[in-house]
Amino acid sequence: MQLIYLADFYTQMRMLRETRCSIVSALHSDQDQIDDQYIIQLKRTEDQLRAIPKKNGLYQLKTCEDDEILLELDYELSELEKDRIYLEQGQKALEDHLANIHTDFKKQVKQGVEFLNNKKFDHFITDRDGTIANYCGRYQSSIQPIYNAIFLSDFAKKISGKSVILTSAPLYHIGLLEISVQPKEDYVLAGSKGREFVDVNGDKFQYPIEEKQQKKLEQLNEAIEKILEKKEFSAFRYIGSGLQHKFGQTTLARQDKNKSIPEERSQQLKQSVEQLLKNLDPDGQFFRLEDTGKDLEIMLTVKKDKQKEVEDFNKGHGVKFIAKKLKLETQNKKMLICGDTASDLPILQAAKDLQADVTCIFVTTDDALKKEVREICPDAFIVSTPDVLVTLLQKYATSSTFDD
Repeated sequence: MQLIYLADFYTQMRMLRETRCSIVSALHSDQDQIDDQYIIQLKRTEDQLRAIPKKNGLYQLKTCEDDEILLELDYELSELEKDRIYLEQGQKALEDHLANIHTDFKKQVKQGVEFLNNKKFDHFITDRDGTIANYCGRYQSSIQPIYNAIFLSDFAKKISGKSVILTSAPLYHIGLLEISVQPKEDYVLAGSKGREFVDVNGDKFQYPIEEKQQKKLEQLNEAIEKILEKKEFSAFRYIGSGLQHKFGQTTLARQDKNKSIPEERSQQLKQSVEQLLKNLDPDGQFFRLEDTGKDLEIMLTVKKDKQKEVEDFNKGHGVKFIAKKLKLETQNKKMLICGDTASDLPILQAAKDLQADVTCIFVTTDDALKKEVREICPDAFIVSTPDVLVTLLQKYATSSTFDD
């Protein structure tokens, strides 16, 4: 079947997740051989993606309104290739492949294992995208690859307490739960910066939102839905982050990395949302709007301590909420924190506030961020890509010797 519409593409991605989940389950049950049908399905998916028509070097799909959307599929195709190498040729072949595409891959992995050597961790908290997962142009097609799930699962088994994946993306409704592949018992999955999370036992938790705030957020979401019903704005559902109803926050893409949307129309959407916020919250009491250039992030504010002053909910708030609800022992406990942007620094600070003994690994090439990380957490190690991080975590966990 040739993929023509975005809806077909996303259907294929959901099927890919099911296939990957089945393979990961089989690998965890120590089956001698993976069902050939799974391997065939992976290859068929890769072939379908490569067969999508191209325009100006990008893959061309249509929305249901027949608007043209141009996509790069680097993430989807590269992760399928890595999975195929891992399943057909083994981990060493995958590492050789990663060494070919990442500068100093083996050197960084070896140094990272040495950095972690002789350290035992009580808890592990990590960001997802850009940290333990490579970036994808569209969140709902950023399905976790098989090798990544296995590597992270191996590491989780080395942690004596809790392992947490904490992301700003939603947990439900095309959220973290729907793109994850690793076994559910390995990680606490936390979305919306930690406002909502699911424990390994399946217990669900949500950060309390005042009734008045919740009502405002519902009004906001209903109004945004109406905006997207207009033909000129309908394509914004399908590009980049799309429309994400997070817990306590709403994200709406206004552009993607390929600039598929004319800038004039992107600005018109932004102005429509700004006017909507003025009507709903003229005094700025409930919401704050942040424009990243690609996404419009509309966040509910939270009270700063018991003062009237308000601030944005960040991942540090989320960490403290999770620690409280799960009754984590943190004082003097060894905690490993991983991140890749300034938005992950509050995780480090929250761990410090909880009196944990903090070690961190950040994925960045930004010298200013490296400096900030080390100022908060002197026991820090820096790597250049998520592939380096997940590989060194797996090797540390399995005590593998690194093959030069």
